[in-house]
Amino acid sequence: MNKQNPGVLYGLIGAAILIIIGLVMQMYIVSVLQKAVDSGASMSPMKFIGVSILSFILIVTIFIVCLTKAMKDFRKNNQDYTYKKLVGQGLLTTLLIAFVSTGFSLLYSGVIDPDARQKTIDLTVQVYENVNLPEEQKDKIIASIQDQDIVRQTVTSLSLTLFFGLIVSLIGASVLNKRGKEFPTNPNNLS
Repeated sequence: MNKQNPGVLYGLIGAAILIIIGLVMQMYIVSVLQKAVDSGASMSPMKFIGVSILSFILIVTIFIVCLTKAMKDFRKNNQDYTYKKLVGQGLLTTLLIAFVSTGFSLLYSGVIDPDARQKTIDLTVQVYENVNLPEEQKDKIIASIQDQDIVRQTVTSLSLTLFFGLIVSLIGASVLNKRGKEFPTNPNNLS
């Protein structure tokens, strides 16, 4: 009987959770922007900062939990695990989370709801037009919002996710590598 690879399982679970969180966050942000535009009032930047920080913490937590759970399950199912194999499980989980969630994001913005991205940009620009800032600063912000490059954002997002996954995998594998395999300086491994 062939057992399911924990890296694949938790990579797909993590990607599904992140997709759901992304959709909910997008709906919330569009709703808040629409209310601000409809009321004509300026928005509190602290609200966006708070939502951004909360979503970042949630995403990082889900990411770390999925990676460590995949490595723990791999260690439990394979008695001949090594540090290198544990890191490999973490990286496999990272790759699946990154590519599946990014692929869905591109599918969503290109096929499912191609107008969603532009609507969010338009609402954000309208909100910034009502903000009490000097015109020069306001024009810079609006220009940077309108000049977003989806390819550059995707590549940057994938790169940061893979780098973060590598760091978490290296640290998690060193903590979970109880037998000290491949660490010759470990006093428990001197035989």
